[in-house]
Amino acid sequence: MTQGVINGKEVVVKIEEINALSGNTPTAQGSVYAWNQKGGTTASSTGNMTGVYDMVGGAWERTTGYIANGHEYLLKYAQSIAYDGDILKTNSTQYTTIYPYDADVDNERLGNDDTYLDTASHANYLKNTKIYGDAVREISSNGIGTTSWEGSYSVYTGLFGTCMYRGGSYCDAEVIGRFCFARATGNNNYDDGFRTIVIPIH
Repeated sequence: MTQGVINGKEVVVKIEEINALSGNTPTAQGSVYAWNQKGGTTASSTGNMTGVYDMVGGAWERTTGYIANGHEYLLKYAQSIAYDGDILKTNSTQYTTIYPYDADVDNERLGNDDTYLDTASHANYLKNTKIYGDAVREISSNGIGTTSWEGSYSVYTGLFGTCMYRGGSYCDAEVIGRFCFARATGNNNYDDGFRTIVIPIH
């Protein structure tokens, strides 16, 4: 048996119920999947129960990548990485990637709403012709949609979506992947997080 808590109530699911599942169909008690299903151990990095889980999904992971288009959200939500005092950083460093943007399209004077957001993201993606090694241009064919490897999100930064996020939320299902990327304002959200990476100094 496996145990868990759903909506404040303890839930017990028998192994027989789990083994009888097919196609990632959840039990009546909640989303419990058989070991050999996509939602089970085949979701691990090695495809079995000894692998690393949650390589994608769970939460969007913040990165230190953004476009320096001067939008007010950079100061409001990303000040710690995007500003040096009152000055917006416009050049990449060893810790931060400043992505290019198309000032003719990504411009608040032309509109700052969802109508122009996708247009700006696509134009900005086309401007990014020199940054490699971050799994953006290498694994996607467009700055809007699901054109990354395995049909994952490839939504480039634009307008008020100035910050680059990776990974994907637990609720994004089939459109998230290890290399997917998306734009975000940088504000707090229930499904946003970050992943710490430790790199040895040689």
